[in-house]
Amino acid sequence: MNRPAPPDRQLGLWFTIAAGLVAMTVWSGVSIGFSISELVCNAPGGSRLLRESWPPDFAFLPRLIGPFLETVQIALIGTVVGAVIAIPVAVLAARPVSPNWLTWILDRNFMNILRTLPDLFWAMLFATAVGFGPLAGALALSVFSVAVISKLFSESVEAIDLNLTEAVRASGGSWLQMIGLGALPQVWPQYAAYVLYAFELNVRGSMVLGLVGAGGIGMILETQRANFEYERVAMIILAVLVVVLLIEQFSIALRRRLT
Repeated sequence: MNRPAPPDRQLGLWFTIAAGLVAMTVWSGVSIGFSISELVCNAPGGSRLLRESWPPDFAFLPRLIGPFLETVQIALIGTVVGAVIAIPVAVLAARPVSPNWLTWILDRNFMNILRTLPDLFWAMLFATAVGFGPLAGALALSVFSVAVISKLFSESVEAIDLNLTEAVRASGGSWLQMIGLGALPQVWPQYAAYVLYAFELNVRGSMVLGLVGAGGIGMILETQRANFEYERVAMIILAVLVVVLLIEQFSIALRRRLT
């Protein structure tokens, strides 16, 4: 049986980690030219921006309804498409039910590639391929959804009760029958929760993707910022905050019911 490390040794380890973290932080700050004094000197510029942004232009709010609907639509399409594709990707990445070792390795590497590249990269890539607009944003969020859902869902599949899958195989069932009758029924509630979580992330993500021309409220935000309409920018940010909080609370409540 492994004995816990003595308290003084644990304290020394934590001190070493903290000292290393502080040293790396200082080194990073010096390397990028981070300066607290410069930040303080530029504080009046931030105050001026806040004064120009307040109060928000509430008269601009009705013009945001259409872009907000487009943002939610982009997030919904991206989530649904990604959720469907994520099912086979997650199953093949779950070692206990993956058909063979090679398939498991290839699928794991595929998932790693999807998670490594950010959604902004996919948005710019699809914007180049299909043009700027909502389609590019929906495609980018589809890839992002596959990356998020497949990672979480594969971990749930790996934790299933294998007795049920072995019973299906013992009764003469095929690999697909084992997955459909023995594995997936155990994890559908978790899958639904992951899909809702991905939708919540995609609503936020679609707003950011609009800044690179992928449609939605982000394009309106970038246009108003470029025109120095800071009161309208404040209105957009306030509206985004309210919408995101409402969707987040709805998603959390629904996920609790499902799990």
